Amino acid sequence: MNNIKLNLGAAPIWSKDGWHVLDHKLKKTSGNKIAGDAENIKLKNSSCSIVFTSHVFEHIPNIRLPLILAEINRVLKKGGTLRILTPDLEKICKAYAKKDKSFFKKALSEDENIRKDLGYGGMLMNFIVSPGQDTVLLDRNLNRFITGIAHIYLYDYEMLKKILKDCGFKSRKAKFNDSKIKEMKIPFHVKGLKEKWQNLNQKFYKRNGLTHIYKNGKYNINFETTGFDRDPVSSLIIEAKKVSNVSKSKLNRMYNSSGKNFNRYAYSLLRDKKIFQKLKRLKIKI
Repeated sequence: MNNIKLNLGAAPIWSKDGWHVLDHKLKKTSGNKIAGDAENIKLKNSSCSIVFTSHVFEHIPNIRLPLILAEINRVLKKGGTLRILTPDLEKICKAYAKKDKSFFKKALSEDENIRKDLGYGGMLMNFIVSPGQDTVLLDRNLNRFITGIAHIYLYDYEMLKKILKDCGFKSRKAKFNDSKIKEMKIPFHVKGLKEKWQNLNQKFYKRNGLTHIYKNGKYNINFETTGFDRDPVSSLIIEAKKVSNVSKSKLNRMYNSSGKNFNRYAYSLLRDKKIFQKLKRLKIKI
C-alpha cells in the first residue's frame, strides 16, 4: 500500500474514510486499525503521504520523542506532511505568569480534567504532568507501584522546530484549521453532528445525549469521532514536511548519548546490577 493517511494515537473511536489509525489501546490489527505503538509502526518505508497526531507527544517521555519522529520519518514519503497538535508550553506558561483567568477558564472548558484545587500553579502543572494510564511509575527498586501518568512533558514551538529539523522535517507554526490539505481543515467532532469544533465536556455530552464516562476500569462511550484540529485555546499546532531520511541510531546518539544534554543520565540505573537483572527477569525490553 502507498499513499496511506495515518492518524497516530487517534483512539479506537476515531475513524475517517481513507484513513488508517494506529493506537496502543487497540487489542488487534484489523483493516485500517493498527494495534501498536508509535516507535514501531507496522507499515513499510515511505508508505504514507500524511501523518496526523493530536495530543500524543505530551504523553511520550522526551528522550523517546526523536526516535518516534524518526519512525514517522521512515513511513512518510519525501515531501509527505506531518501535522502535530500538543499543549503549547509557551502559551500556557504566559497565562500562568499573568494569572490569566480568562485563558484558564477557556482551557477548562476544553479539558475539564485539568486540576483545579491548587490554583493556577496546579492547572499549569497538570498540563505538564497528569495522572493517567500511559506510563507506569515504579520506585527505583522496582518493588512498588507509585502511579500511572498521562502527560509527561511539554514543548514550545522552538523546541519542536529544532527536534523536527534533526529528524528530517521542515516545519511551520500553524493556526487552527489552516492546513494546506483540504480535508484536514475539518475540525475534530462527533460523527453525526456538525463539522465544527465544540468543547467535548460533560455539558456537551449531556446536551447531545452522549455518554463518555470512565467507571470501574472501563470507558462507557456511545459515539464515534472524526476530524482533526481540536482545543484551539491551549494547543500548539505544527505542520511539517519530510525533506530527508534520518538514522535512528544517529538520533539516539545525538539525544541520549551526547554530552550536550543530560538525557544519558536517565539510563544510569541500568549500571546497577540488581536493577538490570530485575528488569531482565521481568522481561522488560532494555
